[in-house]
This record gives sequence, C-alpha cells and structure tokens, in this order.
Amino acid sequence: MRAFVLIAALLLALCGRAALGDDRAGSGPDQGALEQSGPGNDELCLQRMLPSREYQALKAKFPPLEHAASPSLAQQADPTRATSEETKLILSFHQKYQLPCRQDTLLAISRGQPAAVLVLAESFVRSDANYLNLVERRITWGEYNKEVKAIRHDFAVRLMAAAQAIESDRQDPQRYQARQRQAAAALSDWTRQQQGLVRLQRLVNPTEQARASDCHYVGTTLTCTMS
Repeated sequence: MRAFVLIAALLLALCGRAALGDDRAGSGPDQGALEQSGPGNDELCLQRMLPSREYQALKAKFPPLEHAASPSLAQQADPTRATSEETKLILSFHQKYQLPCRQDTLLAISRGQPAAVLVLAESFVRSDANYLNLVERRITWGEYNKEVKAIRHDFAVRLMAAAQAIESDRQDPQRYQARQRQAAAALSDWTRQQQGLVRLQRLVNPTEQARASDCHYVGTTLTCTMS
C-alpha cells in the first residue's frame, strides 16, 4: 500500500489534467520499484508540463497543478465555453502531455496489480469524456472543473481501496483473473473513448499528430502502443 501513497498525488493529477512521459511498451516496475521512482516521475511530469505553451495559455481555466488541489470557486462557476483557440490548445495539451504520461503510469503500476489498472482506466474514460464535452462545447468551463473535482475525489477513494485489494487478489487466482478481465474491458473502453478526441484533433490541428493509446494484456503483462 505504501507505493500507492507515494504515487497517488501524480495519479490524481492525471485524472483531469496532464503530465508528460515517454512512449513505451511492456510492463513496468513492481511495487518496490514504485516506492523509489514515484516521486521522481511526479516531478519530471510537472517540470515538463508547467512551461508548455498549452498550459501557460490555459492555466487560468485549468485546475491547479498542486497535488490534491481543487479548482477554485471562480473556475467552478465559470459560465464560458471553450473558444476555438482554447479547443486547439486543450487537444494539443492532451496529445502531447496527458496521453503519454497516462500510458506510462499504467505500465508502471501494472505488474500484478489489475485492481489499480481498473481504477486508472475507468478514471481515464471519465476524464476523457469530460474533455470531449468541453471541446465540443456541450458544457461550460465551470461544469468541466466541477467534474474534474469529482473525478479526483472518486479516484482517490477508489485507489486506496484498490491498494487493499491487491494482496487478496494475488492469493485468489480466480478473483485475480476476474479483476484482470475487468481491467482489460476498462482499457478497451478507454481506447474507444479517445477516438472522439482523436477525430477532433485531426480536424482542428491537422498539422499535429493525433493518436490514441491502446493497452491490453498479453497473459498477465500489460502492453501499450500509441497509434
């Protein structure tokens, strides 16, 4: 469980916001490795995200980057909808920073931990649906930020519950396999959810790469590719 406490702040930031990581495939380190790498990865993500052109242009609208921080009351009350320029920046931000770091985070916690993968994947589905509603102007910035706050809260609660479930899952092969099937289904849902953002990215930012993360299990190993 200690590994989850150390990386929870980074994962909270990934649910509703962004961070940068390298594109990789394969399985990540086990819990012991995460205890050493989690905070460092967290700092790397923040260091790469903060000076980005997209973040600097959107930081008044986006929730704060500080760990477990909530959007301000003003942000949650913002009645405006994303402009055309903001839509371009949001989609670029998602593609360049959020998506790669999410994939890396999944790989980093995936070994022997389908309970955690399940929580992450379902949170990513919800977060990307929130993004899509924002860029398609179905919701205001205020409604977007309220949902971000709710996603972060629910994710934190579920992540701690997943930490408790890991050891019991490992001791019960049938329950472990069932949890892995649930995680695999959630990952497929996330891949499908990304397609709306990919479609819009290609429409509004045709000169920038548009891609989605496809993560699936090969045996008990999680593998991810960008396409």
